[in-house]
Amino acid sequence: MKNLLLYPTHKFGILSAILIIGASLVYWGLGFGLYEDGGFVWDKPLMLVLHSLSRPWLDTLFLMITQTGGSILLVFPVLAMLIYLWRRSEKITAVLYLVSVITFPLVSVVVKNEFARPRQAIFPPLVVEHTYSFPSGHTLTAVAVYGLAAVFLWQRGHRILAIISGIWVFLVGLSRVYLGAHYPSDVLASLAIGIILLTIILFIDRYLNSETGNSLSGR
Repeated sequence: MKNLLLYPTHKFGILSAILIIGASLVYWGLGFGLYEDGGFVWDKPLMLVLHSLSRPWLDTLFLMITQTGGSILLVFPVLAMLIYLWRRSEKITAVLYLVSVITFPLVSVVVKNEFARPRQAIFPPLVVEHTYSFPSGHTLTAVAVYGLAAVFLWQRGHRILAIISGIWVFLVGLSRVYLGAHYPSDVLASLAIGIILLTIILFIDRYLNSETGNSLSGR
């Protein structure tokens, strides 16, 4: 079997490796900092800056945005993406997308229990959570739902939708900090983990579709 890092394309394998290594270093740095120091000096200033911008209309806006990262509302974008891929006869990609939507949040739960970081107490949060803080489950879920969709849509020529979907990942993460549910480092850790998992999923998707002769380049 061909070396997976070089198959189906050399450039894609190198890019995958770079993304995984870079994101792994970020995650390792954050995890090490938590174990050694219990936190980061830049978390509090960033949170206070965001909190100083608090306005009733922003509260409402971010409460709405955060719901799209961890509620029943997720069903709608997930179903839309699954139907879109299935109708294009891209069943492998559709299954991988569904697997990602299910497994990314589970990874978040495992990591939360490993670090057991308490929620922030810098200012009263606008949403109260009862699980551990590190990493942000909403953000990691958003990477699976909206981040992966953004890549798939971009590959298939839907550039505007892809950009909106990609931006939405960061808005969900920002909402978690603004609302006081997470430290910025929680969100950054989720983005790092998300990049690692997303890259692996994309590599598997490219590999399996190449094996079955259904790669994008051949459509």
